[in-house]
Amino acid sequence: MAKLVRRQHVVSQFYLKGFANEANQLRRVVLPGDKSHIVSSSDASVIRDFYTVTLPDGSQSDIFERTFSEIEKPAADALRSVREGEWSLRDEPRAALSLWIALQHLRGEDVRSSQTQFKATLIRLTVGVSGKAALREIIEKAEARTISDEELEWEWQDLTKPGGPTLMPEINGHLKVLMSLHNGMSRYLYDAHWTVFRFTRRALVTSDRPVAMTVAPDYPPEHGVGIFTADAFLVPLSRRAAVMIQPRDRTPDANAPDFEIAGTAMVARSINQEIVRHASRSIYHHPDDSPLEGLYLPQPGRRDPNADIGSGLIKEEGLFAGLSKEQLKAFSPPSPSANDSKGMTIKDLPWPIPGRIKPER
Repeated sequence: MAKLVRRQHVVSQFYLKGFANEANQLRRVVLPGDKSHIVSSSDASVIRDFYTVTLPDGSQSDIFERTFSEIEKPAADALRSVREGEWSLRDEPRAALSLWIALQHLRGEDVRSSQTQFKATLIRLTVGVSGKAALREIIEKAEARTISDEELEWEWQDLTKPGGPTLMPEINGHLKVLMSLHNGMSRYLYDAHWTVFRFTRRALVTSDRPVAMTVAPDYPPEHGVGIFTADAFLVPLSRRAAVMIQPRDRTPDANAPDFEIAGTAMVARSINQEIVRHASRSIYHHPDDSPLEGLYLPQPGRRDPNADIGSGLIKEEGLFAGLSKEQLKAFSPPSPSANDSKGMTIKDLPWPIPGRIKPER
């Protein structure tokens, strides 16, 4: 059966045109900013088969890409009206943009990688708390052979390193998260307070993560920022307009109408810095603009601040080694009720671990 190969946009093509010239060209700046080139809006932010799923019969489907296009069509019309000066939005275009902004946030590489990082961290902690002897037992039982101390040490070091084992990103898991969160996030955005900033001379940038979730400067970075903990969602709409969406409970007046504000040089710089800071690998802007001067450009693929979480729980002898049966009872979970599920233990760890990328020995 032939493999389906499709060029799929991780950032909507209709959106990127708002930052392009008349020839639909953008300048792509590769983080950390020492390389850039001209790219067409149709080629920017394209990843092959990023949303292509394998069905139970083994065939491949681009159903999600086609579903996304149904959200993009009304959003493109709504975005065009905002770019052309309409404000505030009526219910229908507001709903269309809310659906698209939620989709654009959830469809990206960063959401997929965060799911992979969470799974890797869970594996790391499960193995680290259980100890080397338990890991040996799992491997030897699954492979029906005796492993050497050297091989056990190699497996242990890889599985318990900061961030956990390297795993292949999982398409199906990512799309399940997208489907479970999309409607709730879009309703949350629809009910929020919207402020559009318009600029006549200053230019804005966008990135491969065009929806930036912002928080107060004193927010602890190790806590992570989620949909319902962000103080605002910042989205550049074109090189001359951006929208800030604030949950009603984060605004001084929960009943205030949407605002339209003439942007200043300082506001443009602040928006650009926030978008650049949230970028994953690429920044996009109009070829005639130079909006990155004086901005801090981060390194690509920045290290997860939670990669070392739980390091104190990882022990070769196992976290609970040496405790008596009576002492262990204090750490045992209560008897599960009918609607409770058992927590993961090393006995639940499939071996070999699906999607694991082993380093060379």
